[in-house]
Amino acid sequence: MANPLSDNSINNEASEPGPTRPVLLLFLGGWGVAPAGEANFIRSSKISNWLELIKDYPVALLQTGHKTLNARYLSLGAGQDIKDENFAPPVTLTKILADANRRQLKIAETERFAALTHFFNGQAQNKARGEEWIIVSSENNARALKLSLALKRTVKEIVKALNQEKPYDFIAASIPTVDIAAASGDLSAVTKAVAALDKNLKIIVDAVLNKKGLLVITAAAGNAEKMLLPGTEVADSGLTTNPVPFLVIGKEFKGKTIGLAEPLGTDLSLLEPAGTLADVAPTILRLMNLTPPPEMSGRSLIDK
Repeated sequence: MANPLSDNSINNEASEPGPTRPVLLLFLGGWGVAPAGEANFIRSSKISNWLELIKDYPVALLQTGHKTLNARYLSLGAGQDIKDENFAPPVTLTKILADANRRQLKIAETERFAALTHFFNGQAQNKARGEEWIIVSSENNARALKLSLALKRTVKEIVKALNQEKPYDFIAASIPTVDIAAASGDLSAVTKAVAALDKNLKIIVDAVLNKKGLLVITAAAGNAEKMLLPGTEVADSGLTTNPVPFLVIGKEFKGKTIGLAEPLGTDLSLLEPAGTLADVAPTILRLMNLTPPPEMSGRSLIDK
């Protein structure tokens, strides 16, 4: 496949500024990468839309490291490899976009709201200039956790944000339903959550492409790809240190590469990680035609 960045016409389209070209960063909670097997409840679930995306668009793996979920979100937002979740980075993706007068939105279910706002924003207590937050409840009228309801509500908010008359320049959204199901240890619930998320991926992708936008899909941590303790039938509900996927989806990227190794077929577990969570923020800036600052130790994946 060709590299879209080597084509000037494509490159100019990719850097088209502002509201006409929204960039959506989507976190699929619990969606890690591991070889197929009885413990891998992602590979054994119905993921036809996911497999099509892997075939059609550039994909890579990112190392996550041995750290807490909050530290991972700090790393994602700061463009640095941060292990201490109490560390306050001097610069973040959110701050850079605010300083550049870009409108941005964070959409998160209750379980991940602090991770995607407070930690992703570098321990910030308040919204940045030009930033808005939407919290999605996963409770029904009986005050019970209902993952399908949270998924439906989150996808609805994402599509609504993309279809505004004046769309946001940048949207970060977290869908943790697979992670929450995996953390419960209910294997049947995990299979249903993976399949439901895969079905809704098509809705999100179509909404982004209809707006000529860009979609970056990744995760802060895996979970559902390793649901059983080795050699047992005992559920393993903890976060993993397995790599997570990284996809770039947009009209000009279909059938193209970004200069990284490609998987053989759809088995991402055969790939070596091409970067870390710290590379996500610089990549977003590159896609939005902004220059990553020196404080970001991560590097744009589309420049490698």
